[in-house]
Amino acid sequence: MDSKERQKLDRMFNPRGMAVFGSVGREGSFANMMIFTQKTFGYEGRLYPISPKGGEAGGLKVYKSIKEVDGPVDLASVSVPARFVPQVLQDCLEFGVLGAQIQTSGFAETGETEGIELQKEITRIAEKGLRLVGPNCFGIHCPRGGITLLPGAELTKEPGPVAMISQSGGGAINFCHEAQSAGLGLSKVISYGNGCDLDAVGLVRYLTDDPVTEYLAAYLEGVEDGREFLEMLKKFTEKKPAVIWKGGLTPLGDRATRSHTGSLGGTEKIWRAVLEQSGAVAVQGLDELIDTLTALKYLKNEGLKIALSGGGGAIGVFSSDLAYDWGLEIPIFSPETQKRLKDRFPTPGNSVLNPLDTGTPGLPLTLLGPMLEEIMTREPIDVLVVIMLLHAVTRSFRASPEGGHQDPLASPAYLENLLEIVSELKKQSGKDVVLTFENRVTWSDNVDVEAVSRKMRHKFQAEQIPVFPSVERALRGISNAYRANLKNRVN
Repeated sequence: MDSKERQKLDRMFNPRGMAVFGSVGREGSFANMMIFTQKTFGYEGRLYPISPKGGEAGGLKVYKSIKEVDGPVDLASVSVPARFVPQVLQDCLEFGVLGAQIQTSGFAETGETEGIELQKEITRIAEKGLRLVGPNCFGIHCPRGGITLLPGAELTKEPGPVAMISQSGGGAINFCHEAQSAGLGLSKVISYGNGCDLDAVGLVRYLTDDPVTEYLAAYLEGVEDGREFLEMLKKFTEKKPAVIWKGGLTPLGDRATRSHTGSLGGTEKIWRAVLEQSGAVAVQGLDELIDTLTALKYLKNEGLKIALSGGGGAIGVFSSDLAYDWGLEIPIFSPETQKRLKDRFPTPGNSVLNPLDTGTPGLPLTLLGPMLEEIMTREPIDVLVVIMLLHAVTRSFRASPEGGHQDPLASPAYLENLLEIVSELKKQSGKDVVLTFENRVTWSDNVDVEAVSRKMRHKFQAEQIPVFPSVERALRGISNAYRANLKNRVN
């Protein structure tokens, strides 16, 4: 991508001014929500509501035409009926707007001649020098630029290294919420819908050399030119990891993509081969996408050797099966380590082979801490996975020494002390630590357990220790991250 085009896109993501076209004064309309969303998010540039009716919207003057605007406009948000979109874009082009995001639907995704022709028309306008995101999309989220997609008023303002491109507006919003919970931090998120101009190829090209993007996530339904996309993705993975969720891989899914964005989904066999050749990691579903990125961001050791610690034999067996299926190693601890672990915790029924089965999920930290230290400092592992059954922990540590009961939210003290222990071990050993907060008790009387999980998850993440909701998701994320890093190294 040449410097002129890159500067144009940079301005779209960091606009000095944004024009909003549509029924800006009608509450509940896309245009009205877009104004509210940007103001609530804290956009510091100038907002220009534009509607032939004039008046006021959200405390802002409504301009009857973009020709009346008195400042630079780098991005237009277009939510007018489909038949009026070409004229709005033509006006933007003549005014000198650099780019537009088109929320309006009713184009090629309809499969009807009129919609297809309208999309061809706006594509021709784009070719004259106006870059387009959409149509049929939610737009752009860029914390550094102070702008957010629709309806993203509550999304994080914290910038970070993860970029995401999505043909689904809802998929983009859900990703943003999940990424915030995982502590990933976002550079740019683009819901691009039909992608008549800036499509998967163009966006990956731009993000390849984006200095604030270190990882790429994508939800794709189809691409116009598979060969070009493959080549562009290869260039990206030569520098950075990419994780791709491809929808429409089944006959039913393919049918749904055609009605959603008008894309051709393709077959599962072809797409998996394409992604494998490109160096990207293929995933299925939002959970796997988030888990893989979480492991990529937080884990610095790129090995496969895992140590597991948790209470319960079934967890160890299940975890070992998963590790085997996903190519991870759970090496047996050395005889010397096994002896020291057994000396520290000689209770019948536990296992010290690896996984370390502590018998009870709420083992006192005076016992658990030294055992984890033995493993982290003496065993040649890459990652320690500590499995916490939150319901058992919160219930086990409610009783006070004097009798009676503590407030259930006092239970974070156990996890805070565990955080101090594993954080120090992580620094001393140079090895990675992963926590899983598992909770299978979800009736209404136990909402305090979820409160503990949310509060403590952020504290662990602040110490660069990722927290997964299950051991299954943790191991899958670790395995995928290893594959992504391996492909990145090979390339």
